[in-house]
Amino acid sequence: MKWTLLLVAALVFSNVAYSQQKEDMNFKGERARVKQGIKSGEITRREAAKIHKEKQDVRQAKQNAKADGVVTVEERKEVAKQDRQLDKTIKRTKHNNRRR
Repeated sequence: MKWTLLLVAALVFSNVAYSQQKEDMNFKGERARVKQGIKSGEITRREAAKIHKEKQDVRQAKQNAKADGVVTVEERKEVAKQDRQLDKTIKRTKHNNRRR
């Protein structure tokens, strides 16, 4: 019984660590996409500022969710929703046929 509980606890903690690592990789990917878009001229300076502001909002939402020490399912869903919206904003911005 004790081994089962330990195994379950280990799986839960490893899953949490993996999801955090995945989120960090996502921010790195978003940063690279924006940087490439600016370099190629697909993203203007004003659009880049808007994306940066939205990224800061997502980071703030993550910090607010972690503030009390427990990230609930609802908080996790809200942060994931904001993160998906940021991805959509980056894609729309890169493909809106505006050039600098």
